[in-house]
Amino acid sequence: MQALILMIQFMTRYPISIPIEFTAARFVEGMKWMPLVGLLAALPAAGCFVAADHLLGRELGAIAAVIALIVITGGLHLDGIADTADGLFCYRSRERMLEIMRDSTLGTNGVVAIVLTVLLKYLLLHAMPASGATLAVLATPVLGRMALVWHSAVGRYAREERGIGDYVNQTGLTQAAAATGVSLALVTAMLFFQGLAPGLVALVVVLLHVSALVLAVLFALYLKPRLGGITGDTIGATVELAEIVTLLVFLLVWKYLL
Repeated sequence: MQALILMIQFMTRYPISIPIEFTAARFVEGMKWMPLVGLLAALPAAGCFVAADHLLGRELGAIAAVIALIVITGGLHLDGIADTADGLFCYRSRERMLEIMRDSTLGTNGVVAIVLTVLLKYLLLHAMPASGATLAVLATPVLGRMALVWHSAVGRYAREERGIGDYVNQTGLTQAAAATGVSLALVTAMLFFQGLAPGLVALVVVLLHVSALVLAVLFALYLKPRLGGITGDTIGATVELAEIVTLLVFLLVWKYLL
């Protein structure tokens, strides 16, 4: 339970004041709960979406959900994708890219990455059929956090100094498999609650999880020759990219398979 609370404190802005020591063992243990943390972040966003969609229309419903997720996470993952874009697209040496990613100053590529991320999420939610939109808001953060664990499990930390790398490098396939199990259970339950046939539930669950998992792994493999590994910023970027990909999968499934 302490590992779960630690992850909620670390990954969201929920005001949980329970003092829990931040240790490598507890952090690694908590990685399996990342999908559940994603669901806890998604619940208020889904509520905002439903309320705004009903009262004000889909346009404001979609942007309300996107904004709610940013507020609940404190923009943590948006900061990651911005810093990752600034570093990767400067086309400098590995050391210089890592230095730029650590710099708190936001560059042009980072601004573009944030704008495109928010815009794509808004457009995908806006285009989502009504029967699947709320489910997509709930499930996408779950899958994004599962992808985070896989990205951490298959990559090594790019920097030599101690820090988050002490925790990331201890995350392996055991934690990734456990997080996948939690995600499978949560997303499957959501789809069954939606009333889909068992065969269709299985197909959609596989499509969603494979797309998020493959993106996380391929992104880590891409970063190895570029940066020498992954960083906290690329972990955040993985969450945002996986959420975009899974929203796209949701849209395709609801438009063409249901």
